[in-house]
Amino acid sequence: MPKKDVKLSQNVNSNGKRKKKKNKRPISKFMTIFMIISLALLIFQIIKLNLLPTKLIILVSVVLILLALIILLILHFKAKGFISRLLMGLVALCMCIGLAYGNYFVYKADSTFDVVTSLADSKATTTSIVVLKASSINKEAELKGKTIGTILKMDEEATERMLKDLDSDNIKYKTKDYSTLDDMMEAFYAGKVDAICLNEKYRDILHESEAYFNFQTDSRTVHQNVHYTKVEKNDNPSNPVSDISKDGFTILVSGNDSYGTLQDSNTRSDANLLLTVNPKTGTILMTSIPRDYYVELVCPSDDDELACPEGSYDKLTHSGLMGVKSTEETIEKALGIKINYNVRINFSSVVNLVDALDGIDLDIKKGEEVDVFYTNSQPGLSVGKHHVDGETALAFARERHAYADGDNQRVRNQQKVFKAIFKRIISLKMITNYGKFMDAIAVAFDTNLSGDEISKFVKYELDNMLNWKIESYAIVAEPDYQFCYQSQSYASVVAQNDVMNEVAKKKIQAVLKGKSSTTVKDPSGYSQTASEDNAVGNTEELENMGILNSSGNTSSEYEEDSDYEYDYNQGYEDTDYYNPDDQYYQEDTYEDPDYQ
Repeated sequence: MPKKDVKLSQNVNSNGKRKKKKNKRPISKFMTIFMIISLALLIFQIIKLNLLPTKLIILVSVVLILLALIILLILHFKAKGFISRLLMGLVALCMCIGLAYGNYFVYKADSTFDVVTSLADSKATTTSIVVLKASSINKEAELKGKTIGTILKMDEEATERMLKDLDSDNIKYKTKDYSTLDDMMEAFYAGKVDAICLNEKYRDILHESEAYFNFQTDSRTVHQNVHYTKVEKNDNPSNPVSDISKDGFTILVSGNDSYGTLQDSNTRSDANLLLTVNPKTGTILMTSIPRDYYVELVCPSDDDELACPEGSYDKLTHSGLMGVKSTEETIEKALGIKINYNVRINFSSVVNLVDALDGIDLDIKKGEEVDVFYTNSQPGLSVGKHHVDGETALAFARERHAYADGDNQRVRNQQKVFKAIFKRIISLKMITNYGKFMDAIAVAFDTNLSGDEISKFVKYELDNMLNWKIESYAIVAEPDYQFCYQSQSYASVVAQNDVMNEVAKKKIQAVLKGKSSTTVKDPSGYSQTASEDNAVGNTEELENMGILNSSGNTSSEYEEDSDYEYDYNQGYEDTDYYNPDDQYYQEDTYEDPDYQ
């Protein structure tokens, strides 16, 4: 029989009817359905997000629809051979994965945007499951069968919320309850529990205690639960510009000296950075003000408990105890400027953001190096390029004891860290770390920028794709010794620099008017970069405190001796005074019960 006849006979059944071909491409059909649904959902989410300009939404939608249509047409009608079907199947699979990730990307952006823009009206309570750094537990799932220490008597509501969170994820664990925070921490370090359930409001208490000063570097967080409650009163109004996409504006970034959540309480402002943004020219000016700048406080007028007499002077850092609005208005009075918005961050914000980005790159110049960090007694950074984690970035941003010009170098370090974070965010690495970064940023800061303003600014940026230029200026000041209102005691401060105040004001005004800040000359004579002999080291100071031994390693006596006496409750880095006979700070011993 001819071959053609054989082939025909194989397609006919015993009744003489032609057989229907079985569908041998179910995977192609599944990918087609998945691609269409994912594409429709992605376009819907992009529109709902309300961050992209209309013309960009249309462009993205048209490109994605055409790309999907071309792939599906080729897959179903053009790809006949095995090799061509396989290749187009792989292309379709890549398209499906891309659409799925795009949906996740937009969903995370949308949920984070909702959280960030509502923080001014919310109070966040963050509870963490914490393990020792050497622990083999790296993620929530690995808590199965482990023992978690709790302090229900002290923190029942937040603890039970966290345990319910673990239960909902089908994590089978055991708990061991303790009556006090100290008892739980002793068991944690002794290995009697595998992890602890810690309300983040207690982290700052641990950091200030003698026994657990290095808790932040000794431990890791493997799971968090964040609970938001609405706050009726908004005591942090903004001074908005008419159009945030066209008008220049200034934002105060206030870095609180605490770990944990931002909404629990007011704490000192460890860093005070002004960001002056001109959307039209794509210029950002960073202006740093010393933490211990001796300024006239502007106190809240509607709160008798926080009010202070007119003419009350103190360190700028202490204004944070009365709220970020007090810090903002105090800076406005000192520099003669207007601040439009504010953003609050804290130590945990910096650590979590940097870690979510898988670290940042710091290029340490001569005069910026540190042998041992004062804040956590960990090895410092030598001259050269370093990739650092969040805790190291924070320690570098807070370091002043290792430098001859102390607080002046600290603000330069803070600017260096901020620039490195910004550079990392706009790098390709951001794509692989997007989920972690969005989770971190959701609880990293609070702000009085409205959701509409943030949305409008982001739309403008995406519409114009500005090549941002970052300029910087740091006010330099000389040490002094003055009476401080908050502590009701004399303490070390840095005196206001009237010349640099005026320069800072003019630079801010220049950027707002569309000019570069470099057009304003600085006649003060102070350098904006560290001198090569600036790094004087702090190992002798740490040895005197008993934290380091003569070999430069952490003292075993400091690690193990519970009788070691050093009063962290006075407030770290805040207990010095200036000795007129010595160019460096010396330790002060004043204590005031109202200071904390």
